[in-house]
Amino acid sequence: MENNMTMQELLDMQEQELSKINVGEEITGKVAQINHDELILSLEVGFDGVIPANELNLSKGKSLEDVYEVGQEITGIITNISYKDATIKISRLKLEQQADLKELIDAMEEHKTITVHTTKALERGLYARYKSHNMFMPISQIDTKFVKDTNEYVGLDLECYVKEVNPRKNRIIVSHREVAQEVLDVERKEKKEKIKAEREAERARIKAEREEAKKKREEIFESLVEGEKRTGKVTNIMPYGAFIDLGGIEGLAHINNLSWTRVESVESVVSVGDEVTVFVESVDPETKRISLALKDPDQDPWKLIADEVSVGSVVKAKVLRIIDKGAFVEVKSGIEAYLPIGELSEGRVNKVEDVINVGDEIKAVVIKFNPANKRMMLSIKELSREPEEDLSQFMSTGEETLGTIGEALKDKIEL
Repeated sequence: MENNMTMQELLDMQEQELSKINVGEEITGKVAQINHDELILSLEVGFDGVIPANELNLSKGKSLEDVYEVGQEITGIITNISYKDATIKISRLKLEQQADLKELIDAMEEHKTITVHTTKALERGLYARYKSHNMFMPISQIDTKFVKDTNEYVGLDLECYVKEVNPRKNRIIVSHREVAQEVLDVERKEKKEKIKAEREAERARIKAEREEAKKKREEIFESLVEGEKRTGKVTNIMPYGAFIDLGGIEGLAHINNLSWTRVESVESVVSVGDEVTVFVESVDPETKRISLALKDPDQDPWKLIADEVSVGSVVKAKVLRIIDKGAFVEVKSGIEAYLPIGELSEGRVNKVEDVINVGDEIKAVVIKFNPANKRMMLSIKELSREPEEDLSQFMSTGEETLGTIGEALKDKIEL
């Protein structure tokens, strides 16, 4: 039937079809031909559709042949109808721009981020692109820090908020600074929470360690037995003694308990860090104080000398110190005795140095001895005094005996 239509009828039908379409409307056609700078579409309205390359929104470096092929269906916006050339100009770009513009408006209203690609730097900001739209990012909206050179941001993909969309003025404003600030705020919050969590964990760890150490100290304290031997480490030295760690609990070894001999200074016996063997002298459950000793109680020189010396024994000694009322002498290592000035000689002694001096080796008699209290007193005078002679053999009730006693005394006086 159509073959029998006249030319006029065909033109009328074509005009009728064309009257149904208008500039600004969408239209769909199939690619019939791919030229260097345009696509030719086959349309149902009888006219050819033409899409110039600049209306296709091609990616940089892409050609028409790279993206499209004959027979491919394309939808675009009608931009012009030319009856003279029997062509309809179509823009794929405008269709995409409409869709992309809606995305931008929705993103602005819903406060959602978009990713833009920065393309050009200006002194006052950056040009960027989102899909089919160009937009502007003022220098104050680029970053949270002060921006000296906008060129440093060209070619970057940046998350942004859409601040303004004005199609009439062809103006779209975006901000990366707000996104960066939010990220910074989140990072700061996370860092703060992390630090808080780490501190809480550290406090919990320290608390657990302290509780464990306290428990261990209590166990060690309860296990201590007076007189037992322990191994420890010197942790601190004071003028009055040394503090020794017994494995989590400290005890004090007083300077007097460092050695059986006289100690002039704690440092002369031990140093911080020394591993030492100590003896538990006493444990006070109320004050939690532990008294220790480096000197072995079994080697107490006063106990040992008690088996060798008694009152009346003659001993050798060395003069250590002299005072106004006498002198202190060393009988054996760890055994000091007192020698009063009145026991230096039978005669009157005005000054101790008139008889003995420091360093002198002397002999003396033990006149007092109390090893339990660590006390010994000596006398040189007793050593030089002759023992009294026993005259009981001469004692009798008869007169002849008296004569004999007289004679005996006479002999003594003459001596």
